[in-house]
Amino acid sequence: MSKHGLYRFFEILPGACAWATFILAIPLAIYFPKLFACIIIIYSVYWLFRTFVMSGRMIKGYRRYNKDRRSDWMKKLTTLPDNSWKNIYHLVIVPTYKEKLEILESSIESVINSDFPLDHIIYVLAVEERDRENGVMIAETLRKKYSSKLFAFLSTIHPANIQGEVKGKGANIYYSAKEVLKFIDRNNIPYKNIMVTTMDADNLTDKKYFSNLTYAFAIDPDPLHKSFQPLPMYFNNIWDVPTPMRLMAMSSSFWQMVVATQPHMLRNFSAHAQSLDALIQTDFWSRKTIVEDGHQFWRSYFAFDGNHQVVPIFAPIYMDAVLAETFFKTLQEQYLQQRRWSWGVSDIPFVFTRMINDRKIPFFDKLYKAIMLFDSYYNWSTASFILAIVAWYPFVFSHSFMTSIYAYSFPVVYKLLLMLAWVGMITTLVISTILLPPNKNRRWHPWFYLIKDWIINPIILAVTNVIFSAIPALDSQTRLMFKKYLEFRVTVKSTNRSGALTENKIS
Repeated sequence: MSKHGLYRFFEILPGACAWATFILAIPLAIYFPKLFACIIIIYSVYWLFRTFVMSGRMIKGYRRYNKDRRSDWMKKLTTLPDNSWKNIYHLVIVPTYKEKLEILESSIESVINSDFPLDHIIYVLAVEERDRENGVMIAETLRKKYSSKLFAFLSTIHPANIQGEVKGKGANIYYSAKEVLKFIDRNNIPYKNIMVTTMDADNLTDKKYFSNLTYAFAIDPDPLHKSFQPLPMYFNNIWDVPTPMRLMAMSSSFWQMVVATQPHMLRNFSAHAQSLDALIQTDFWSRKTIVEDGHQFWRSYFAFDGNHQVVPIFAPIYMDAVLAETFFKTLQEQYLQQRRWSWGVSDIPFVFTRMINDRKIPFFDKLYKAIMLFDSYYNWSTASFILAIVAWYPFVFSHSFMTSIYAYSFPVVYKLLLMLAWVGMITTLVISTILLPPNKNRRWHPWFYLIKDWIINPIILAVTNVIFSAIPALDSQTRLMFKKYLEFRVTVKSTNRSGALTENKIS
């Protein structure tokens, strides 16, 4: 099989496995319905176990979050030998395309509110030529207002239609970083002393983010081979979005907290940081994918022959949940955002073909990471479908099953397992109650909204997990099968942020 053919095989594989699961389950339910029911029970027990494990990790992540939030990272930095941390600079690259001024002002103000010395922060607004007029106007406005408060405020304009690039964040920040190197060289700042954080326009850094990141970078014995991942929390406008979107945003936030307790499974997601020295050695970010964040982990992994890890930083970077002009437009945007995220499945052919050809990386390390990567995307597209729909195939396709004792006992056992899984969700609900910012625009008492969310959470998540998680993932995998490659699009963001700049975020 040629290299091209092998790559295509791995493009087809995820979607083929997902569809095979749904299709082959039908004859199994018809001819072996009792065996099918036993398999579903075992599968649901497996997910029940995973739910309780995730709840335990959620508690562990919350305790770590609380501990790190109380830590005085600037004080810890002063205890480091030779004050070496004072040589560290932060380069913050924020790509923008048709973003509003107030969104970008919130972003840079969150950086200004940092407890880290601002004379060691370089803020870069990466403008697209396709939005030159708006981008240049915003860049000049921000430059006049904030440049005196930072070591530097810079802006770049990424040319349109560069051959070999896809339109997206990766190509923009790649060009921006290349341009900023000229400024770095003129100021004689060693590349190894610069940490680069890439953020979306709606992202707000926690006050302690840069000091926490600096400490983690300074004490790491091998920072060249590390990426640093803060906690993404979709809290900026959490009380303004419809309830289904709020519950999804909370789930996404807390899933990242769970994964952060397992560094071996952690991958770059959205805002993340890496040393400029490492970025230069990996040729910065990919210009050929619309999901440059997770893809950057694999580019670094192969560039350094497997010697690359992600270090969790429990300082949050706050983000916007999906919110459009109308409820139905919001639903559409949520679906499209999830589909873009799940397009990370395109990493599978990239990773698998390189693992086959790379002889320098230990075999079992490659095998483990390959299995984990495939498992994550397979479960993303199938698990919710199996638990909510496929599990009931025997009742639809097998008349003999309907008249058996299994038809009476299966729903009882299965529903009991699902109820126990909901009990496991209580951990997430309790922690979300503690972490969510206050609802300043509330019409009712805060407990009304919390109790409402607790009651409807199991019902809504059962639906949203299928419609806004499994289906978008299956959509992405099916498109990859048939070479219907996605293009980058910016998710609609709201400027109404009732939870964005609350005291616990910036104080």
